[in-house]
Amino acid sequence: MKTKALSFRIEEDTYNYLADLADKSKQPMSEVVRGILENNQMTEGTRRAYGECLTYLASVDSNDFLVGLDALVEAIKEVKTNG
Repeated sequence: MKTKALSFRIEEDTYNYLADLADKSKQPMSEVVRGILENNQMTEGTRRAYGECLTYLASVDSNDFLVGLDALVEAIKEVKTNG
């Protein structure tokens, strides 16, 4: 993938918000911004499904996380196969 540099100005509050997200996710700020831009390009249905997956994973007890993840993967496979 060929990449190009981009520079832009943002307000201090926005910068602080992005810096906080970067700190919490342990990612560089550039990755946080890239993720936000990729999410913005999703269709509404994809964005909703992605959000529902994250909500589901956040609700799974840590002791059952792998079981919950397996169930989610199976559900995704079924949707991909059957629409």
